[in-house]
Amino acid sequence: MRIGYVGPVPPHPGGIAHHGDRLVGVLRARGHDVTVVSWASQYPRRLYPGEAVRVPPRDRAGTRFLLRWWDPLSWVRAGRAVRDRDLLVAPWVTPFHAPALLAVHLAARRPLVVVAHNALPHERMPFDVPLARLVFRRASRVVAHSRSVAREVERLAPGRPVTVTAMPPLIPVGPAPLPPRPPLRLLCLGIVRGYKGFDVAVDAVSRLLARGRDVELTIAGQLWHDAAVWRERVRDPKLRGRVRLDARYVPDDEVGGLLARHHLVLAPYRSATQSGVVPIALAAGRPVVASRVGGLAEAVADGESGVLVPPGDPEALADAVERAGSGLEALAAGTAAHRPSWEAVADAVVAAR
Repeated sequence: MRIGYVGPVPPHPGGIAHHGDRLVGVLRARGHDVTVVSWASQYPRRLYPGEAVRVPPRDRAGTRFLLRWWDPLSWVRAGRAVRDRDLLVAPWVTPFHAPALLAVHLAARRPLVVVAHNALPHERMPFDVPLARLVFRRASRVVAHSRSVAREVERLAPGRPVTVTAMPPLIPVGPAPLPPRPPLRLLCLGIVRGYKGFDVAVDAVSRLLARGRDVELTIAGQLWHDAAVWRERVRDPKLRGRVRLDARYVPDDEVGGLLARHHLVLAPYRSATQSGVVPIALAAGRPVVASRVGGLAEAVADGESGVLVPPGDPEALADAVERAGSGLEALAAGTAAHRPSWEAVADAVVAAR
């Protein structure tokens, strides 16, 4: 098929850009002719407090950086650039981009498949429900990575076909041997945002230290807000230097080594539809202690590849870390059964035409 993919890809950071890059690569490997139209300017600064993105000054083979959030004419140009395609594929990133995506679809005049990462944003915004409805109702089909997202899409656009396929790892990593113990090394990985509950992980470590447990926690990722608060938090004398804050965007080529140096990955989200970090951790052979929310409860098999806990409860999280640590080798072995493939995602997208 001739496919037009419209959405963020590297050098844009984050899970959705990596998802697009992996999906496009697999579609091409399976013989499809894929043109990518991406963003030259994706957000106003107030909506994206992370590091500024340097977009290539020229388009590269197979990718055109045409879209600008502030320029409706660029949306039309992007749609015309994929008008010769058989199918239009776009990730649903945020309702902020709904007008641009609708304009691209109207200009392209091609069937639209939406890959829904979140039906609605974690931080709600005005008009997000009607904007999401407009996009989902125009889609020929929606592909989701969790049943919780699929249910939300079906609520917003009743009768719209939805295909659910598990999220594969966003970057290529392989299983690595567990490092020596003690201490038990814990990792929170990803952009530090309130809904991810990394502060709950810090509170859980404080409780574990009070119980006399030998644990260490690394928090690795860009600080979305409250940088000064976070830096002060990890200097708490009660933590005795046991919490390390690596406040930066972690490049892909460092993720495998970072996981290899830790025993457990923590995903103590207060709310979630899914997580790009969880499948990466499982692919690296690292069990995950995660909140029982949204798609996390689907991605982590409780007692097999990790442990599930109630959200927002540091005491329960501390207990779960102890359980996971006591059965670490068995849980690490159990991760091998929970590694979905990109080929399944590509098949779902193409079958949705």
